[in-house]
Amino acid sequence: MTAIFILVGIIALLAGIMYLVAPGMLIKLSVLFNQIVSTDDKTMKYRISVGVVFVVIGLFFLFMAYYIANLQVG
Repeated sequence: MTAIFILVGIIALLAGIMYLVAPGMLIKLSVLFNQIVSTDDKTMKYRISVGVVFVVIGLFFLFMAYYIANLQVG
């Protein structure tokens, strides 16, 4: 379960950073990336908001993976 959280966290974090820093590269990779997240005109219009949301989601999943891995039961 922790590995899934780490994977989702990394993917979301990378997608968010690409929306914020390299939207041109994101458009070039859109053939592969459209299976994960949409890069249509409306998404690119609000790319900063979408990027921040993805970064927050990525950090949340990485935090949850850390929390679950360090959770001491009993």
